[in-house]
Amino acid sequence: MTLITGFILMFFAGHCTLVSAHGEEIHEAKSTAFIGMDTAPAKLIQQFHQALKAGNEMEVRMTLAEDVLIYEGGNAEHSLADYASHHMHADMAYLKDLNITLKEHNVRIMGDIAISTAISHSTGEYKSKKIDSTSMETLVLAKQKDGSWKIIHIHWS
Repeated sequence: MTLITGFILMFFAGHCTLVSAHGEEIHEAKSTAFIGMDTAPAKLIQQFHQALKAGNEMEVRMTLAEDVLIYEGGNAEHSLADYASHHMHADMAYLKDLNITLKEHNVRIMGDIAISTAISHSTGEYKSKKIDSTSMETLVLAKQKDGSWKIIHIHWS
């Protein structure tokens, strides 16, 4: 019985940070963390972001796997071709004139997989609308047979 009770307590303790439990609470950032920024995956991610902002489609394509899965705004794009024919150019236009401040970025490598999590703050104007927003990004990268890295999954919110 003690073992079961302990498991239940551990289970619920692990779920006490669910977003829905916090409602409209505002949390102050306690620290800014940058981990793994000198790694090859982090450098590829920087290349990806710079290419998006500069509108360099060829370079964006070089950073993404052909079967990249992109989640954004409740929608999914299931390949590089899908992204290129739908949202890539809109993302480039949106990012072009924004000022983006990276608040936190962590890149962790586990074998042939790397996971990047980041929080950024964007300000500026897009289509005559003022932008002042905080964004979160999760990227998953896979090491290729030639030793290079490619982004295989993106989740933006």
